[in-house]
Amino acid sequence: MKNGRYIANLILPLVGMGIILYYSVCGQSCAYLKGAIFLLGKGYPGINLTYLGLAFAGILFIVALLKWGTIHLLLLSAAVGTEAYLVAFQVRQGVYCPYCLIFGGVLLALFLLNFHMSRKILVVIAVVIGFLLFALFFEGATRPVLADTLLMPSFGNGKVKVRIYTDYFCGPCSHVEPQLEGVLAHLVSKGVATVTFIDTPIHAPTPTYARYFLYILNQKKDFDYVLRVRAILFGAAKNNITEKEKLEEYLLKNQVRFWEFDTKPTFTALQKYLDEDGINSTPTVVIYNGQNKGVYKGGPEILKALEQLK
Repeated sequence: MKNGRYIANLILPLVGMGIILYYSVCGQSCAYLKGAIFLLGKGYPGINLTYLGLAFAGILFIVALLKWGTIHLLLLSAAVGTEAYLVAFQVRQGVYCPYCLIFGGVLLALFLLNFHMSRKILVVIAVVIGFLLFALFFEGATRPVLADTLLMPSFGNGKVKVRIYTDYFCGPCSHVEPQLEGVLAHLVSKGVATVTFIDTPIHAPTPTYARYFLYILNQKKDFDYVLRVRAILFGAAKNNITEKEKLEEYLLKNQVRFWEFDTKPTFTALQKYLDEDGINSTPTVVIYNGQNKGVYKGGPEILKALEQLK
């Protein structure tokens, strides 16, 4: 029995490595499911899960070969916690990777093969650590991104189009945007409107801020997160941060990650909105329902118009 388990402990990691290698060259069934861990922002691309899986399977093989039983079980327990998180991620996204699930099944089989009730406390601790590690540091994508993909700062899928024109260095804008957060969150979450933030370069440093806002979206495009990020950018403007390097430091200090890309296609598209709506001052909000267009300026007027959409 022990002999058979020893052989299985050596063979199954090799099977897992074979699954990962086949997945990496196949590139069809899992083309729309990618992930990495330890994405720390600019200059830190993180560890791709393909390489992490290969390294982990290799470590399992070596540990099993050396018969380090406790370490082997702890590694497998942490892997179970990790796989639980990754499977939950796939369920939430509605996108499944068969190779990833098979690899997870191999790890689960190894775990069950080596589990001992006498070490259940250590096992539970390792499972929790594995789960939390990925909950904190994993980021995945379920859609392919081309190098020149148009990344629009738009949120929601409502028929009504709401375009918000503000400038980070505009005093009235810094007052009105926080007041709009609640109603905008309602319009987006209820599917009433599609909201687009358009940073309007009234002041000289704003184009740099607009570029970094898009870099941030390139790292994580989530509406609640974006509202927090915009507040941080307005805070940077209040502190009169105008240099690129100091803005990067300020963002990283506030735990805001960003990833540079070619913003020209996005700026070209946004410029069309600026021209089409005839924007020459901020804050301005344009509401278009498919037939009629309303242009609203100033905090009270803007807030009243958005509240009416509810």
